[in-house]
Amino acid sequence: MLRNNTYSNCDFRLSRHLHKQALFGMSRQGFTLLEVLVAMTILMILVIMVANMFSQATNATNSGTERAEVETAGRAALGFMSMKLSQAIVGTDDWRFELSAGKDVIFYSVSDTIQASRFYFDGSNLVYSYGTNNAALIENVKNVKFYAYKTHDALISASEDTLFNYSDATNLPYCFDIGIRLLSASDNKRASQLSGDSDFIARNGRWFTTRVYFQLRQGYMKHDYRTWDRDPL
Repeated sequence: MLRNNTYSNCDFRLSRHLHKQALFGMSRQGFTLLEVLVAMTILMILVIMVANMFSQATNATNSGTERAEVETAGRAALGFMSMKLSQAIVGTDDWRFELSAGKDVIFYSVSDTIQASRFYFDGSNLVYSYGTNNAALIENVKNVKFYAYKTHDALISASEDTLFNYSDATNLPYCFDIGIRLLSASDNKRASQLSGDSDFIARNGRWFTTRVYFQLRQGYMKHDYRTWDRDPL
């Protein structure tokens, strides 16, 4: 009788042990819903963090590229304008140097023939005109300022509003200042959406400036170039 009870107790303990093993083994075969939700939440947070890092890196790269493009375009425009203006001539009523409202300059220069050249601001582009040809020299322009100084003293004493206009067929200006304010393509688009917000343009616009002196300030030649035949080389 005692032996039977002993066997019964052993069977009971063995049964409980096997039952626990079965439960434990089943619990290791998968994850609970809570564990899955926690893992998914952590994974989503990591994905969002990585995506934000890539987005910030891309935006920084694009911004740097656009700033470089603006810098290149601004310097190239100033260089081209300086070269052309420095070759300006006067000497007859036809060959006048004229500046209007500080945004439109007409002058004559020598190429194969003498033709009128013009730089002017059309509200969004700085346009170059030579003869019958017109082309946008630079885009995304928000402002242009041209100053013509008649004499050296004007550099010191002249007020700004007296420098916006100039017309003379006898003498070129003593010097000529160019100022161009540029935005990047994306900033220009944003400025348009903001209806030309002056604060936004002031923060993001870049001024490019230079001063031009004229090689032929005292006049090109005493006789008419149009009747002059060049000697062969």
